[in-house]
Amino acid sequence: MDDPNLAELPNFTALEFQEDHQPFLDVGLTDWQAVDTLEHIWRCNNERDRAIWARRQQENLQAVEEARQREAICQQQWEEEKAQILHEECKKNKTKFAPIPDVEVAAEPIILPSQAALHKLQQHKFCELWYFTNEGLREATATCSFTLDDDTLSFLPTADGTMVLVPTSMA
Repeated sequence: MDDPNLAELPNFTALEFQEDHQPFLDVGLTDWQAVDTLEHIWRCNNERDRAIWARRQQENLQAVEEARQREAICQQQWEEEKAQILHEECKKNKTKFAPIPDVEVAAEPIILPSQAALHKLQQHKFCELWYFTNEGLREATATCSFTLDDDTLSFLPTADGTMVLVPTSMA
C-alpha cells in the first residue's frame, strides 16, 4: 500500500471519470454536484486510508522498538554471562589474569647479587648486607656463572667456624 498522505486529489472533471459521474447524474444531480460528491467521497476514503496508514506505521514502530528492547535485554544478558564466566575463569587461573604493570623494559641488564646470597634468601637464612652493596654486586657480576653444574663446589662455614665444600646448587 502506498502512503495515502502523498496521494493527490484526482481531477474528476476529466473525461476518464465520466462513467463515475453517471450514477449521480441519473439521480438528478448536476455535473458540478457530481464532481463535488466524488471529491468528497475521495477525501473521506483518503482520510480513512491515512488513519489506517498511521495506525500501521505506529504498530510497525512499536514492533521495531520492542524488537530493539528484546535485543538489548539479550545483549545485556550475554554481557553479564560473559562477565560471570570471565570472573570464574579469573578465580580459577589467578596467574593467567595477573595484571601486567605498564613499565618500560630496562635498557641495561639487571644486576643481581651472587647465587649464594640469593639461595640463602630463598632458604630464609641470614645473609650479610655486603652482597647487596655496590662492591658486592660488582664482585657478583665479575664472578657470575649462569650455568652451574652439579659438580661445582662452594665453601660454606659451619656452626663451629670450619669451612666445608658443598655443591653450589645446595649452598
